[in-house]
Amino acid sequence: MKKYSGALLFLLFASLQAKALSDIEISGEVDVTASVWQLPTGERGNSAFNVPSLFLDLEAPLKDDNLLVLTLEGSEQEVNSEERFEMRVREAYLDLVSEFSGMHALRVGLIPQTWQEAQYEQYGYRFLGTDAWAPTEKWKYLNYSDLGFSFMSQLPQDWGEWAFNLANGEGANEKEKGSHKEAALFARFTLWSPLSVSFNYVRGSYDKYSGSMALKERIQALLEYQKEESWLAGLELLLTKDPADALSDYKMAEGVDVTDFLGQSVDGRGASFYTVISTGPKAEVLLRYDYLDALASEDGKDLQTVIVSLGYQVTEDIKAALAVDHTRYAENYAPGVRDRSKVELAAQVLF
Repeated sequence: MKKYSGALLFLLFASLQAKALSDIEISGEVDVTASVWQLPTGERGNSAFNVPSLFLDLEAPLKDDNLLVLTLEGSEQEVNSEERFEMRVREAYLDLVSEFSGMHALRVGLIPQTWQEAQYEQYGYRFLGTDAWAPTEKWKYLNYSDLGFSFMSQLPQDWGEWAFNLANGEGANEKEKGSHKEAALFARFTLWSPLSVSFNYVRGSYDKYSGSMALKERIQALLEYQKEESWLAGLELLLTKDPADALSDYKMAEGVDVTDFLGQSVDGRGASFYTVISTGPKAEVLLRYDYLDALASEDGKDLQTVIVSLGYQVTEDIKAALAVDHTRYAENYAPGVRDRSKVELAAQVLF
């Protein structure tokens, strides 16, 4: 019960502070999938129905255009437990704009990571499941949300936008009372529209480890082009630095084996290319390729994922997709790891 008390207090406060209860906007999303596995060979023919994600969003407008935001996320447990589904708070923050002139905002609370929030504004295929999430979310190199604050503003001369985040650094599920925090600087340049270029730099330290080995660093770049509603293409590049122990302890990079590197700092590199091409009034094709070399200095520690999907907009609030994905692991990626592949029918329902 304790895990929900904060959310309930937030809702009560929002209800009292909003201009009227009817002003609170409620929306959400339910993702449903039916999958049949092709690889590993021993799992060929296995099937499953899943609800990868469920979101409930509440926005409570306050006086002077300020805003309270709460997002609850429900998903299936990754491991067997008495309760198959779990519910948690994904976002809970105050968006303060009344104290600033112009396009500026201060966010305080459980805030989203600006990089991923901006990416999901354009990329609409998260509902396919974990393999189709943004690279830094699915490989766990960035937490989607964390406790802290963020200041956002426009760049001069309408060049785009920027944001600075300062957060605990170890995600919404970790209690962190320590000296180390995580800072992130994000910038998106849109002056060449419909072409945009985004950069993100994240730097922090893990309290769990000591010395220079505790350094956590992310350098990201995204080149994206969107031609109205006919097609979208994006190329993301990623450089990482972490203690090898963190890759294991926090189950990052899909379980890469770092046994021989424990006690050391390791570099990683990744890339993701995706394109969404309209093939009709309601149909489109998604092509995506992800590459991760979790230990850049070591051979045989890379993975590659390919996703091909045919999407169909059934109605304004229902989208369906038939997808095939295949992930290939290098020979030394981890003991017992095997290539995997599945065919999936997925649906996204917005309300």
